Parts: sequence; C-alpha cells; structure tokens
Amino acid sequence: MVLSSNYGGKMNFAVRHIPTLRGSIFRRLVPFLTSRTGVLGATTVGSLVVRTGSSMLLTRLLTPYDFGIIGIITAVFFTVTLITDLGFEAFLVRHERTDERHFRDVIWTIHAKRGFALFAAVALASPVIAWAFGKPVVALPLAVTSVIFIVNGLASLSPITALRRDKSRELSLLDLGLQIFQTIVCLSLALWWRNAWSMIAAMILQSVLRAICSYVFFQDSAQRPARDRLIAREFLAFSRIVLMSSALTLLIGQSDKMVLGRLFTLDQFGLYAIALTISSAPTSFASAYIRRIAYPIYAKSWREAPDQLRNVYYNVRRAAARLYAFGCGGLIGGAPLLIALLYDPRYAHASIFVSLIMIASALRLPNVAAAELLTATGDIKGTLRINMVRLVWLMFAMPTGIFLFGATGVVAAVGLIEVPAMLYCWVSLHRVRLLKLREEIAFLALLLAGAGIGFLVAKEVLLIAPAI
Repeated sequence: MVLSSNYGGKMNFAVRHIPTLRGSIFRRLVPFLTSRTGVLGATTVGSLVVRTGSSMLLTRLLTPYDFGIIGIITAVFFTVTLITDLGFEAFLVRHERTDERHFRDVIWTIHAKRGFALFAAVALASPVIAWAFGKPVVALPLAVTSVIFIVNGLASLSPITALRRDKSRELSLLDLGLQIFQTIVCLSLALWWRNAWSMIAAMILQSVLRAICSYVFFQDSAQRPARDRLIAREFLAFSRIVLMSSALTLLIGQSDKMVLGRLFTLDQFGLYAIALTISSAPTSFASAYIRRIAYPIYAKSWREAPDQLRNVYYNVRRAAARLYAFGCGGLIGGAPLLIALLYDPRYAHASIFVSLIMIASALRLPNVAAAELLTATGDIKGTLRINMVRLVWLMFAMPTGIFLFGATGVVAAVGLIEVPAMLYCWVSLHRVRLLKLREEIAFLALLLAGAGIGFLVAKEVLLIAPAI
C-alpha cells in the first residue's frame, strides 16, 4: 500500500505539473526559434532537408554523368566569382555612407558592369575551359549557364544593406524559399528532360527570381546607373586586399576540383559532387552564422567594450558551435549509413568522400569565427594569412596524397585542410590575448564524440539491415 501510495503521489504530481512544464518549454522555445540564430538554424535544417530530398530524387531521375557536368560548371562559377570578388558586402556593411542613394548607385553600377563582363568572359572561354577539363561536352552547358552572371549583376544591392538593419532572419527565409523554388523547378524539368539541362534551367530561373525579390522585398531597393570617381577609387582601393584573399581562396577551394576533374571520370566526379553537396549545408550554416550574426556583434563589442571582446567572442559562438561540432561529427562517422539510406548502391563510394570532406566542414566554423574576430579588431589581413596557411598545406598534402593513395589522397588532403588553419588561428588569438583553449578543446571533444557515436550507429544498423 505504501508503494502504491507513493507511486500514485508521484503520478499525480507529474500530471499536475505537465501543463506547467509544457508552458515553460514553450515560452523558452518560441523566443529561440524566432531569434536570428533560431531562424538561421531552422532554415539551415530546412535547406538540408530540401537539398537531401532533391538529391535523392534526382539521383533516380538522372545519372552520375549529369551530376559530373553540373559539378564542373559549379566549380568554374565558383572560380570566376572568387577571382573577381571585389568585396561588395564587406564594403557596404561597414561603410558610413551606405545609406546614401548616390553612394549605393555607384557601387551597384560597378556590380552590374562586373556581371556583364563575367558573362562575356565565361561564354567565350567555355570551349577552352571544357578542353582544359578534358570534357568537351561541358562547353555548351557552361556557356548557357553563364547568363546567371548578368542576372546577378543587375540585382539590387538591398539584401546586402539589409544586414546593417538586422534583417538576417528575412535573408535566411528568402534563401530557403528560393531553394525550394529551384528544387521544384528542377524536379519538374528532370521528369520531362531526364538530363543535366533540367538543373541548369532551374539555376537560371532561381537567379531571376532572386533578382526580382531583391527589388520587391527590401526597402531602398531602387537602383540606377551612377558614376563618381572618388567613390569608385575608394571602393577599388578597399577591393585590393579582398582580391588578394579571394585569389588564395580560389586556389584553395578549387584546386581539388581542378585536379579531380582531370583524374576522375565523370561518374566518379559526380559522386564527389554529391559529397560536396551534402557537406555544403553545414558549411553554409557556419558561414551565414558568423557573417550575419556573430561578426556584427564582434565589431560592436570592439568599438564599445574591447575589454569584453574575449568573453563576447566565445559566448556568442558557444551554443551554436557545440551543436555544430556534434552534428558534423555524426556525419563524419555515420556517412556510410547516410549514403545507404539516401541513395542506391551505385553511390555507395560517396560515403568515403563525405567523411573526409566533413572534417573540413566541422572545423570551418571556429576558424571562420577567428578570422572574422581578427577583422573586427582591425586586422584585415588576418583572413589572408589564414588562407596562406591553407594554401601551403595543399601544396604539400595534395602531391603526397596522390603519391600514396591516388585520387582519394587529394580528397583526404582537402578534408584535413582546416587542421593547420585551426592551429594558426589558436596562435593568432593567443597573440592578441583572445584565446580560451578550454573552449577550443571542448569543441574538438564534441566533434570526436559525435564521430564515434555516428560510426557505432552506422555499423550496427548496416549489420542488422545490410540491404538498406
């Protein structure tokens, strides 16, 4: 009777307090989900779901050959964009005259001219680029896709200036909406055409819709041609440092694709492109979180309370970084299960690529955060030096990887690229007395824990159900 009475008392207590507990959780959850971090996290998860679902369906409608064509086009676009990156966003977000209409119009005019120039350059050079890859079939698709440069160049700069007005939530929702639109168009056309042109058409239509939205959904979005030598000269002087850093980023980010595009067949490169797609969602979150949320806070702290910057740096990134580390670790260890669940056996080898690339994706968040923190303190060349460390690593690791393991060794070199960069970031932060080594070790511990759990879960599930 005593046991029964105690048990009943506990049950009555729980029943009485369930509404209170639910209300407490709800009150805490709603503010988080509507915050900048919450919206960014939710849209990143939504983007991952959409991207993964689209990839699953497209792999059943298209072939690795088609993904190989799109992978090469994407690599070329990334290369061209970076080599001509003038730092429009960084310049406009930080400049005190950005709210002036004439000032924005001058920068937009430069932006539009760049778009037309890139279209002409890529379209005319497409046969040469295809020849360099040893894939002549890529020439026409690349030339057609290059029209995106014109569309992007004519888009309003209002999404960039929206960051100054704390509109990161709106930008995150817009990005997700545009991705859903692109996915629907791509799948619809793939059902009809059954080739890479469905993905190309979807990319072009998405860029058109993005340009339209830039004028419709943001204030002060109107743009018109304008000239001003003083403004242009100031912008181009600022762009020199950005161009130097972007040139290194180009060598770092595209060296693997340039090498593997030559070593791999289109089928193999298609598997690598799928692995890059999977790993790009976490990386996109890391970049967006640091650029849209953390960096403005770092810059404000440096201006108003520099003595608190060390605590602010880790407080801002702590929760998101630890969840990010554990999640990325899970993808590193559980890649075989993920690929088995999402794709048919033709794509099984992509799991090796996913595990390796996710190491770099995991370490990307703390390294980018450190680089942006240095920029906030006035060390604009910090990112440039970190990129130099990455480049030196690739210069030695890629040839060694090819010699020891062949093409897979190149993927391993790319996957480990953030390790030397992380060590350099620690040294740089320690030099300016901003490093908390305990925080950095905690991040790595969660990453390893996630990888171990992911590996064990994947191993057990695949043993129980090998036919997945």
